[in-house]
Amino acid sequence: MRYLGSKTLLLGEIGNIVEEYKKEGVFCDPFGGIGTVGNFMKKKGFEVIAGDILYFAHCFQLATIENNGEIDYKKVKETLSVKTNNEIEYYLNTLSKRDGWLVEEYARKRKFFTEENAKRIQACIDCIQTWRCQNLLQDKEYKVIIASLIQSFDKVANTAGTYYAFLKEFYRKAKNSFSFKLIQPYESKKECHSYLIDAERLVKRNNCDILYLDPPYNERNYGRYYHLPENIAKGIKPIPIGKSGVYVENLIDSPYNKKAEATENFQMLIDNTSAKCIIFHYTDNGIIKINDAREIMGAKGKVDEFYFDCKGYNTVSNKEKCRHHILRVIR
Repeated sequence: MRYLGSKTLLLGEIGNIVEEYKKEGVFCDPFGGIGTVGNFMKKKGFEVIAGDILYFAHCFQLATIENNGEIDYKKVKETLSVKTNNEIEYYLNTLSKRDGWLVEEYARKRKFFTEENAKRIQACIDCIQTWRCQNLLQDKEYKVIIASLIQSFDKVANTAGTYYAFLKEFYRKAKNSFSFKLIQPYESKKECHSYLIDAERLVKRNNCDILYLDPPYNERNYGRYYHLPENIAKGIKPIPIGKSGVYVENLIDSPYNKKAEATENFQMLIDNTSAKCIIFHYTDNGIIKINDAREIMGAKGKVDEFYFDCKGYNTVSNKEKCRHHILRVIR
């Protein structure tokens, strides 16, 4: 799934910076998002602890990081009279509904999806929520299957990378046919964990060898930019507002989206960790000023600095490059 601030293009560089210190151990990513970095470090052989405050992001982390094998879906299989997960995928791909809130609000009124794709996605949403209400899905099963649905429909979403707006005309990928596919996790011998929790509590509760900090860079609230995946994951039927149909229930504000609070909270994170290696991944024009971060981390030891030019968040018409600045302290 495309995600604001994704580090997909920098995974190799991040891995090298980590492995210069340690090639195994506990890697903590409290701003884990959909688990891109955490899943990469899991594949590297680390025991990963990841967290986020968005529910749909937590579902992704559980599906890719904490999950270590094929989910059973025993009760669903019994209900459908099938034996394999491939048959569950096949069943969900046969479903379609003529109407529904997604079809009406996010296809007919707003071009987030073609109407045909929206009908099939709507049917999958309703089916999965019915299974959940009938207690056919355990908590872990629900989180993996809903993350899989979100990843599947993101591939045909008519957006530039977030759900804050849709494109005026249907883009090439949005014209493809929706296909539901279960997420297949990398199977690790190490035990990994995902938590729906804020960064401060995650860091306080868990010891780690490497603390990787990648907080938001600006005042964009991710809950608004990913309102549709968040509502679908929570089982909320949204009441769309405005041209883009944004609806956020009980929006969680992050102090890292606020200029007055971000640096102070960053200081508390650094003070509360027992990690011997701290890595701060940011941009030079972020809310937390690099000089402030350098001073805070410098109190813990010698600061190593790394720069990488990488294509940042972009729309179809805006493909700016973004300079990533990584500070590392080994104490």
